Amino acid sequence: MSDQLFSFGSDTTDDARPAETVMMSDAQRTTIRALFSQLGVTDAKNQFVIVGELTGTTIGSVSELTASVAARLIERLRARVADAGKARTGNAWDDREEDTWIDRL
Repeated sequence: MSDQLFSFGSDTTDDARPAETVMMSDAQRTTIRALFSQLGVTDAKNQFVIVGELTGTTIGSVSELTASVAARLIERLRARVADAGKARTGNAWDDREEDTWIDRL
């Protein structure tokens, strides 16, 4: 019997190299540019600030975005675009989008 609790074989692995980071695709870059344009954010400095706010990732260049961060950014920018034309009162009840059972009475 071995002293190791979970001894499943050798401690060495054949695949010790780090996983490759997949960078943002051209299609994602195009989508992000279009969404920023719809929001009226045209300068890179403000775009980088928004990227940081929405993803928690600070970048100094667009080429630093990974595919996963770009996908998260696209999702959140689309939500901002969808909300852009809506008036907000600051009251969650008044700002709700669908009727509740009480509205249907």
